[in-house]
Amino acid sequence: MYEEKLRRLEDCADLKSVDRVPIGVAELYFPAKYAGFTYQDMYYDNEKYTRAAVKFAEDFDWDAVCFLRSFETIPLGLSLVPVDAEMAVNVAIASVMGGGSTHDILRDRYISHPGRELPENNESHFIIQDTFMDACEYESFAKDPFCFLSEKIVPRVYENLQKPGSNLANETFLKLGFELNDILERVAGFTETMKKANCPPWYLALAPNPLDFIGAFVRNFDKVLMDIHRNPDEILTICEKLTPVFMAVGKATGLLSHALTGSKRVFMPVWYNSFLSKKEYLKFQWPYIKTIAEGLIAEGFTPLLSLQGEYDHLLDTLLELPKGKFIAWFDRTDPIEAKKVIGEHCCIAGGISAAALISKQPEDIDEYVKKLLEEMKKSSGFIYTLPFNGIGPAKIENVKAMTAAVRKYGKY
Repeated sequence: MYEEKLRRLEDCADLKSVDRVPIGVAELYFPAKYAGFTYQDMYYDNEKYTRAAVKFAEDFDWDAVCFLRSFETIPLGLSLVPVDAEMAVNVAIASVMGGGSTHDILRDRYISHPGRELPENNESHFIIQDTFMDACEYESFAKDPFCFLSEKIVPRVYENLQKPGSNLANETFLKLGFELNDILERVAGFTETMKKANCPPWYLALAPNPLDFIGAFVRNFDKVLMDIHRNPDEILTICEKLTPVFMAVGKATGLLSHALTGSKRVFMPVWYNSFLSKKEYLKFQWPYIKTIAEGLIAEGFTPLLSLQGEYDHLLDTLLELPKGKFIAWFDRTDPIEAKKVIGEHCCIAGGISAAALISKQPEDIDEYVKKLLEEMKKSSGFIYTLPFNGIGPAKIENVKAMTAAVRKYGKY
């Protein structure tokens, strides 16, 4: 039942005993494939989106699944923080929860969506094709981040907001306002539907971190790797100013998530860890991640640190956070190897590779899961998961075999 699943996940996060290893995954494309819908449907047809989610939830009966979609409205939402904090949060999460409608309204330059810029069954792409900020503008950004976002970044990112005060820009804001009301109503309805399907969200709330935000939304992911050496002081200033804002976003969306779904998990994606040396990570990224996580923990939320790519050289940093108060979700880092460093300091979320689900046979999947769970069950606090949106092309028989194996070998 829904409440049982919530409790099982919370007990794992708290390093308490559970009856079996739970499954919690973020996935959009495989449920579409399984239900016989296109990827375009998952972004632009909310009725089919809900049907696909319900069918997947009922047939696979995982403990938590998140079907969230996109991130293109986050910079616009952040730019509104000094004006109206509640509106800022609603705008920031509009694309995350609402699908492709905000992409069509704003015409952002981040996203290529299935059925729009891409064929209907291509996965959505999020990338900065050309930087939205020159290196010489770091000083202006650092001086007043919100003014810079509002006056410089927003017009550069969103085609329909290129000329503030124009008829097109005003019309776009009106359309977005009406759409926000619909999105919030749809989110409330969707979460109630998923409760009836006994499917809590893997996460619903979101708390970004400053360095990833600069690279993914403002500058350019690759260029920031050079900027931390050319403009270190300005980047650190920006990170310091954005940290309390992102903490506030995490708390606000955490309260919304808890009210709608009962879940206290707050998604904290971490992207740069694979590309930074440990020295760089400890200077430019970890202090701000740690501050945000500790602030969320103090308010009773559970940070879900999505440590994408490899985190092998940084595992000991996790020992700095309070024991039993967060989840370390690994992408490419082997959870068995991670446990050797972390021990039982925190709940670990991990699983087998997405490549195995795409290319191997069901008997291989059964063996992989068996070996993983035999080791991970020796300690408290393990949630079986998969890489973020990583199994779109997976064989249906392999996902079924994986689910059966977790049920079979995951009993305590």
